[in-house]
Amino acid sequence: MAKVIVADENEGRRSLLANTLEREGFDITRAATLRQAEGTALAIMPEVVLIDGEWKTGDAIDAAQRLMGDPEFAFKCRIVILTRNSSQEYRVSAAQSGVAEVISKPVDMNVLIQQLNKHTRKQFVPPPADVSSGQTGGGSFDVSMTMGDSTWALPMLKGLVGPEKINTDFIDEILSQMDEEGLEVSTELDSSSMSSMLRLALNKLVDQASADGQLIPPNQGAEGSDAQQQTPSGPSSPSQVKSGASLGGIQAKKMKQGISSSMEGILEAQAQEIANEVEEAMDSILDEQPDLVALHSLETMVPIDPEVLELTRLTTEVVSELMWSLGRPGAVSDLTLITQIEDATQMLGDVLAALPEAEEEE
Repeated sequence: MAKVIVADENEGRRSLLANTLEREGFDITRAATLRQAEGTALAIMPEVVLIDGEWKTGDAIDAAQRLMGDPEFAFKCRIVILTRNSSQEYRVSAAQSGVAEVISKPVDMNVLIQQLNKHTRKQFVPPPADVSSGQTGGGSFDVSMTMGDSTWALPMLKGLVGPEKINTDFIDEILSQMDEEGLEVSTELDSSSMSSMLRLALNKLVDQASADGQLIPPNQGAEGSDAQQQTPSGPSSPSQVKSGASLGGIQAKKMKQGISSSMEGILEAQAQEIANEVEEAMDSILDEQPDLVALHSLETMVPIDPEVLELTRLTTEVVSELMWSLGRPGAVSDLTLITQIEDATQMLGDVLAALPEAEEEE
């Protein structure tokens, strides 16, 4: 049974994720703090340490870097981070810290389970980003295309600009729609000439995108700009013969807008926005805390001496540091005792969090 540590400071989210993975057959250890996750990971050497990317105290990448600094851990274990930050800079930092994979939120549980199975079996998984390290002597690897990269649309565009799509029937339909909208239509150009002109224009745009790696408007190149300014182009439609509009004017701008805002991209952006809203709503629900209820009235409550409270705090801090030192790898060999030390460390941490903060002396 593969061992996985689930590290998340949100108790509800941590329990939900851990319970799901336990049902899939993983041996789960929960960690509420990064410090607890590091100590437990170095003690039990799990196959995977699954860390949430957002922490109020601490940083997941810093924790990963400290863990990967241990040669035994780096050889036996892998780290996976779940985060909303999908920027290239974050992925590069994660890769440089030794993180095996960065999975974006909201998380698809089927994908997460599939990836965890790959990591536990030590199968190859592409790292988060393209980095080269002089220490490892490794090569490089490709990063997945970002949403800002327009080259993913080239195969779809090439399938739309062929003669089987842009033909006389297509032009006749456009002319019919223009007539229905009350636009003036001239018959100086026949449908065959107009379809050829439109097809050549779109093919030129796709060729520019294929050569440069991005969709470039015709008026951005220096030579192209001069050519457009000096050489008048023919009318793009019969209605523009009288109005004097050029092919590189309004129609080119509309064409560029249509390409950059394809239906697939619009739907993907809307789906991502909805998923982010759902994730934020779930976080707020999981973060809810019950109202504190006093079981005693003011008359039945016993006051606590501030000095006794301070002594309790100091004692708890000393014992907590002792438990943390005992929980370091190699300090204690008995596995049962290690587990008890980890539980005691967590309980002492809860006590320290519940105690009121000490007032600073002026």
